[in-house]
Amino acid sequence: MISAIIIDDEPNAIELLKGYIEKVPFMTCTQSFRNPIEALVYLKENSADLLFLDINMPQLSGISFIKTLEKSPKIILTTAYSEYAVESYEYQVADYLLKPISFDRFFKAVVKIQDTIAKPKSIAKNDPVIYVKSGQQQHKTSLHDILYLQKDGNYISYITKNKTILARQSVKEALQELGDRFVQIHKSTIVNLDHISAFDSHSIIVNDTNLTIGQSYKVILMERLGIN
Repeated sequence: MISAIIIDDEPNAIELLKGYIEKVPFMTCTQSFRNPIEALVYLKENSADLLFLDINMPQLSGISFIKTLEKSPKIILTTAYSEYAVESYEYQVADYLLKPISFDRFFKAVVKIQDTIAKPKSIAKNDPVIYVKSGQQQHKTSLHDILYLQKDGNYISYITKNKTILARQSVKEALQELGDRFVQIHKSTIVNLDHISAFDSHSIIVNDTNLTIGQSYKVILMERLGIN
């Protein structure tokens, strides 16, 4: 879990970022400050993984704030003024968000740095994950836990070991996100090869569920299973 602190003199900006953080399953907002001096005092005794730091603040600018830090967490700068972008990267900030900040842009920024501050790379490699958008939420989902996917109209269901996630997505779009252990067996079905328990020429069984094999997908499936 990534612990984040928000430092911004605008209450509305703080509330917006808090709302965004609540939507992300691997993040939590531990503190927020309108006064950067108070934030500096807090950070002398407490740690954080990530700072959302406004550049233009009356007591202390975001750039000056960075210069005073003894040990710097990852920093994402936020501002309404794009002219500070070049200067900000001189201080090796993780990202730069231009106000008004959309959730999509916010989420892209935090995902980009998540692996470097949330878990060791060896774990990330052994347990690959994707983020499945369902409504306004992004669901962190282990590829190993996905059993199969089933398309119905404009939506596709991710059937996992513990839950079902409904996403507005095409089969093609889903396949682009999944790893090489997934194969399409029907115009509306994708399966995880690691969870196939039995099969014949017409269907396969995944987690006690019988899934039909489309005629045009049979050859590719048999090749992926190593059967000539």
